[in-house]
Amino acid sequence: MLESTNRSLRVLCLEDNPLIAFHLEQLIEDLGHVPMLTLSSFSELKKVSELSADCALIDIDLVDGRTGPEAAKWLRGKGVPSIFVTGQRELAEDYADRVVGILSKPISQEDLEEALSMIKPN
Repeated sequence: MLESTNRSLRVLCLEDNPLIAFHLEQLIEDLGHVPMLTLSSFSELKKVSELSADCALIDIDLVDGRTGPEAAKWLRGKGVPSIFVTGQRELAEDYADRVVGILSKPISQEDLEEALSMIKPN
């Protein structure tokens, strides 16, 4: 579970598959964090007026195409670190400079916990 500091992160999800998005939300909650917003495209993300996320979980391919890497770059510019959650690890590694980690699907609670432990809450 959470480290002894018991910190809670606000986690944004960019995932176009509703079943995977639901699974991620459940894992986030099970780890004691807050799934704050789940979107299926980068274009939706750009319309969000106020980002209060501590981090984001991002798929490579979203509803509006292979826009996950651009979303990660955009979020990094806003001070929000991202983690790729993808079935395309080799492709994700091409964009590794935009994220703090890469998780291969399907992800386990332990993998997510380890990845989120690298994030410092805002």
